[in-house]
Amino acid sequence: MLVVSPRLFLEWFIKDFFKIVIVSILFAVISVFIALSIPNQYSSHVVVSSNMSDSKSMGGLSKLGGLASLAGISLGGGGSLSPEVLYEMLNSGSFLSSFIRKYDLEKEIMAAESYSPESSRFIYKEKIYDVKNDVWVRDFKFPQTLEPNDSELVEKFKQSFNASYARKTKLIKISFKSFSPQYSVKTLNDLIYHFNEYMRNNDTQESELSIKYLKQELTSSNYQEVNLALQQLVEEQYKKLAIAKTRNEYALRVIEAPLLAANKSEPKRAIICVVITLFGTIFTVFFWWVIRIIRLS
Repeated sequence: MLVVSPRLFLEWFIKDFFKIVIVSILFAVISVFIALSIPNQYSSHVVVSSNMSDSKSMGGLSKLGGLASLAGISLGGGGSLSPEVLYEMLNSGSFLSSFIRKYDLEKEIMAAESYSPESSRFIYKEKIYDVKNDVWVRDFKFPQTLEPNDSELVEKFKQSFNASYARKTKLIKISFKSFSPQYSVKTLNDLIYHFNEYMRNNDTQESELSIKYLKQELTSSNYQEVNLALQQLVEEQYKKLAIAKTRNEYALRVIEAPLLAANKSEPKRAIICVVITLFGTIFTVFFWWVIRIIRLS
């Protein structure tokens, strides 16, 4: 069995020192080209808080919970309005897919490879999207389709999108990165606006259906106590409806608005160069050691 002493390894290293240096320099040059070929990305973030507790809890809905059950409807609970649930809804595929489709972000998400500040336009991968003919040309496999489906879009979008929730402060921080700093800010502003409208529309529809149902019950009920309860419930639903239609920041209140990035967030070119050069150096050392061990054996 061949046993190589540490001293022999050191001797080999000294003998191959210039070879190692030359290869390391080569890797360093390659790393610079690789780092420079990666386009810059710019990140922006927004901090928001829940703005729904007042709209759902005002008017003593909790006191009418028993009365609502008599009428056979559900008013919802405080848990469904918590910041934690809003955070989960922000990350949900149903919301994100509706946002992507609403603002036509499909091309930028799936096919953009860089951004031209001179023309203020994205540059798309030709193998994925044909800009001239405005058609998708990508290769795909079942169950994918030529045009990206919601699942693909959400998965790709989340590579640039991030939302985090701080339990102590009850604040939600949302960030987004893209090849354009202006696009990152615009996307965050659009996302907050769309989420507020998304929640507003859901609650408006829910309240309108509840009011319609409660009024039907009022016309068919002959019991004074039940009628009184139903009238109170109708009043509460009108209050919810009024808030939904008048409050601008319905679900989320902006605490810190997104700002235009002054510097790139990615790539970390210095780290890329160091890692590639270090890898090349280590690889070269082990390569020559293996060669010498093979020759000895």
